[in-house]
Amino acid sequence: MTSDFLTVPEPFAVQTVEREQRAGREWLDRLPGLVRQLLRDWGLTLAGPPVAGNVGLVWEVRRTDGTAAMLKVSWRDAETRNEAEALRRWDGHGAAQLIEASAEAGALLLERLDATTSLSSAPMGDAIQVAAELLSVLHVSEWSGSEWSGLDDALELEAHVPAPGETYRARIRELRPDVDRAFRSAPHVLLHGDFHYENVLRSGTSGTSGTSWKAIDPKPSHGPGEWDLLPLLRNRFDEFPPGPQLLPGIRDRLESLIAATGAHPERAYLFAHYRALRDADYARRINDAGFEEVATAIADATAS
Repeated sequence: MTSDFLTVPEPFAVQTVEREQRAGREWLDRLPGLVRQLLRDWGLTLAGPPVAGNVGLVWEVRRTDGTAAMLKVSWRDAETRNEAEALRRWDGHGAAQLIEASAEAGALLLERLDATTSLSSAPMGDAIQVAAELLSVLHVSEWSGSEWSGLDDALELEAHVPAPGETYRARIRELRPDVDRAFRSAPHVLLHGDFHYENVLRSGTSGTSGTSWKAIDPKPSHGPGEWDLLPLLRNRFDEFPPGPQLLPGIRDRLESLIAATGAHPERAYLFAHYRALRDADYARRINDAGFEEVATAIADATAS
């Protein structure tokens, strides 16, 4: 049964090879042996088949004392390399508790949360309040971790040949000086990097305070806290009113996030607009018309 649980889902394998080419295929070939070694080293038993994310697989496991945990093994890249460091810094406050980590294997052993209940199931008003409370915990100031910032990945994107999204690239380049000044002049905190409703899971109940929640799957970096707000506009996009009310609906949600988090309004709008343009550029390059439509709507709604 354990060997069956080690089978890599075919869509994940195809996606990995398409993205990483030969290196991705070699990593997939090594993955079953790598997981077996982690099971031995950490005293774990697989409890089911893996669930695939974008760049990693997650297994439910049992520890030697019988407690449930989650084993996550990811392709190692710029987005995943700081995950363990950030989780150690949070130490279970606002994010899943890190139990073990292997940087060489790209592996994390994490506390088990309730994957069946994410913040996407909560009424939007409640979800925004919970998100704001978690961000206030996750946005640790004076982080002593990696020097890589949330803004730096924009430099890499803009270095590519500008085709076929030149319209977006021109607007991105035009905005870059203002974004750079706002980004570098504001206080920096530890950023989650991909904070949205589906990346917040129920962690149990806590008496009179009701359901408690924790974030998962960080893509950590550092920068102003407002940088983390865009995914909260992009996620649950289908809940915005259609037609002429779409753009006002996006602005209303951003205003609610600003009020709940105490974010600086000008930075919140500027960063959301800039990041949405980058999303639109990326969507155009990979021919994802649906994602491009979402990104351009957010960009239009947040334009000054």
